[in-house]
Amino acid sequence: MPAIREAVAQWRKSYRGVSPTTELLLNYWFKTDHRPNGQRFEYHHSQRTAIETLIYLYEVAKVRRHKDLITAFAPGLPDLHLLQYDDLARYCVKMATGSGKTKVMALAIAWQYLNAVAEGNSEFAKTFLVLAPNVIVLERLALDFRDGKTFRFDPIVPPELKIYWDLDSYVRGDVERARSEGALYLTNIQQLYARPSEEEAEEPEEMTGVLGSPPPSEEERDGFAERILARREPLVVLNDEAHHTHDEGSEWNEVIRSFAKTTPPLMPLAQLDFSATPRYSKGALFSWTVVDYPLKAAIIDGVVKRPLKGVAAGIREQPSDTASVKYRAYLTAGVMRWREYREQLKKLGKKPVLFVMLTSTREADEVGEYLRVTYPEEFAAERLLVIHTDRSGDISKSMVEDARRVAREVDRPDSPVNAIVSVLMLREGWDVQNVTVVVGLRPYNAKANILPEQTIGRGLRRMFRDIAVDYTERVDIIGNRGFLSFVDQLEKEEDYALETFELGKDKLEIVTIAPDPDKLEMDISVPVLSPILQRKKTLAEEIAALDVRRFPGVPVLPVRAGDDAAQRFTYEGRDIVTLEKLIEREYTIPEPQTAQEVISYYAKRIASDVKLPAQFAALVPKIREFLQEVAFGKKVDIETPEMVRAIATNVAQYVTVTSFGKALRGRLIEELAPALVQAGRLLSETPPFPFARDTFAASKTVFNLVAVENKFETRFAHFLEDADDVARFAKLPGRFAFTIDYVDAQGNLRYYEPDFIAVLGDGTHCLAETKGREDPDVKFKDRAAVIWCENATMLTGTSWRYLKVPQKEFEKLEPSDFADLSALVID
Repeated sequence: MPAIREAVAQWRKSYRGVSPTTELLLNYWFKTDHRPNGQRFEYHHSQRTAIETLIYLYEVAKVRRHKDLITAFAPGLPDLHLLQYDDLARYCVKMATGSGKTKVMALAIAWQYLNAVAEGNSEFAKTFLVLAPNVIVLERLALDFRDGKTFRFDPIVPPELKIYWDLDSYVRGDVERARSEGALYLTNIQQLYARPSEEEAEEPEEMTGVLGSPPPSEEERDGFAERILARREPLVVLNDEAHHTHDEGSEWNEVIRSFAKTTPPLMPLAQLDFSATPRYSKGALFSWTVVDYPLKAAIIDGVVKRPLKGVAAGIREQPSDTASVKYRAYLTAGVMRWREYREQLKKLGKKPVLFVMLTSTREADEVGEYLRVTYPEEFAAERLLVIHTDRSGDISKSMVEDARRVAREVDRPDSPVNAIVSVLMLREGWDVQNVTVVVGLRPYNAKANILPEQTIGRGLRRMFRDIAVDYTERVDIIGNRGFLSFVDQLEKEEDYALETFELGKDKLEIVTIAPDPDKLEMDISVPVLSPILQRKKTLAEEIAALDVRRFPGVPVLPVRAGDDAAQRFTYEGRDIVTLEKLIEREYTIPEPQTAQEVISYYAKRIASDVKLPAQFAALVPKIREFLQEVAFGKKVDIETPEMVRAIATNVAQYVTVTSFGKALRGRLIEELAPALVQAGRLLSETPPFPFARDTFAASKTVFNLVAVENKFETRFAHFLEDADDVARFAKLPGRFAFTIDYVDAQGNLRYYEPDFIAVLGDGTHCLAETKGREDPDVKFKDRAAVIWCENATMLTGTSWRYLKVPQKEFEKLEPSDFADLSALVID
């Protein structure tokens, strides 16, 4: 809904109207640097938009019924399908396959749980039920949620809130452990379907005597429903691959509603449906879809692989009933393309997978055998897997185990599988990363009941998703006319024309940046220093030492509207009327009954503002002292009804929170003595990585190519190559993961990655930063880099310098030697 998108974009500017805990989470997720495994990590804007939308609708706008959602954001849209059951908040998140829905689910769980616990808010849940449509999706989700892995390794729970984190994760088959504050239950929906009662299932003794006891059910129930009910805590249900949930009469939806039919009832607070294709049979999006991140956007943003269509005038089907003869030209083209990927990806340690899709199991078996016999070194025996599916795209029961194994293992370097041949394209859950070539050899029609994106989506997940690289991955689509007409349908739906390549002519080339073993004399060693900045875990001593009477610039607050203090009021250059308009939404709180309510709320806001929620108790007496002794220009009794109203105004809150924030923010970061962790880490240890921007060959660098990100970097790199007093240099790649920590203007601990490193003829080592336009944090980065160089010099005995190279000054200077840059040295 466009109106939702616009409202969220406007709200994002301030994050007004959320709890201190939610504000802390949003700032941690999206305004803090993360390096969980030494590599830069940040949530993509589509993931950010998704979780922000859920937060805005549920917590800020409080639109928690479908009818209210339509009334508020789509009142004029015709023919919208209204839900028959409208008893809980229900939101659908549409995100293209491979764009990171699971991480959004994890963020939503953390947001709900931490508000329930840290804020004590009963409108939020501590119990979560994550439902998958089948076992393969379940196993994919289990990779993230089993033992709480995603919450431990991804930047989801801020360090300041880990004291509240006590959420156990249970995957189907796990036994209940000692009770935790919260619980996440992950299972496939079939586990919760109603089973016949013992009486209904009991067979006559005569039948048992002839046939024997009935076999056990295929899946033993895990008892999750009963365990959830036993917790008696608010519940949120999250459905993955939820394109089936539009049928309100389905057993899936009935399972969710059944929680409200228990005694006492347990009505879920919210149902969050996640799908790449949440569409009704006629193509319209589910009417509760609140986020729409389409495949077109994901392709343009580089979040998924870019599909390319292979075209060739001379390739066509042959008149034959034998599939391997009929489609031989397409199969040959697919194998040749796959071989190109194999050679290009070998140096990157990746193994491509060829995917061939046909019309029938007979054709799949026949083509599989043909590929095994014709290309035995690549596809014989276990190197090729044939998987049969039924008409709806679900994997045949006899092949589920093979499919599950492949889904788990095919991306591993040691997996033998090079090709998969299937009837239809495998549906949800089979989401491996290494599919690079898809050969489609069948017409698509409505009877298949599969949407275009569901099909192409199996090849969209990126291989290099866990590292920050400037490279556009691709998946090549080769097919007969019927299949490509299906791809045309996808292009029409997405309003996006796929690029093409000519089979047999447009050769694949993946530019790979790697250390050159023939140039190791150009290697550079970078010392590893211990961090010299760290956030303090407590500010108890600093808070206790605060003299609230010495807070600078604090105005006298008015007791009532229009009094003398209101007439004289000015704060941060604003009069009281201007300030009230500026902050009216963000700083309005419910009507308090006591001064303690106000003080407690302010303490939470301040603790959240400085990202130390554990300091709540230490702040309370200082806030009381401030309001009682300082804020109103004289000592007042804040317990009277009039003064409770006075200290609860939005202006009083803003001044109090801001004053304490200013006093504490500068004390959050503790400086530590530097230490030498490792004498040197060689640039030649950098793992190879693909690169899509400009490169050029240089003799003075240990890398095969210099990878540059803009024209100024290209010019500066050429300067280093040509300068007589530069012995060797390198553009520092992100894969080397060299960072310097610094504190930004808001007091956040951040990481800075310098652009270049150079070693001069006299042995001096230099870090160089090229700058076009400067952001407000540049001066903090400069200072941190200077300090790092001073510490590196002191600890290693090697001279290190830092140099900032502004583009305009460099172009005016026109230097020929590095020594000419001395005029640019910063203070």
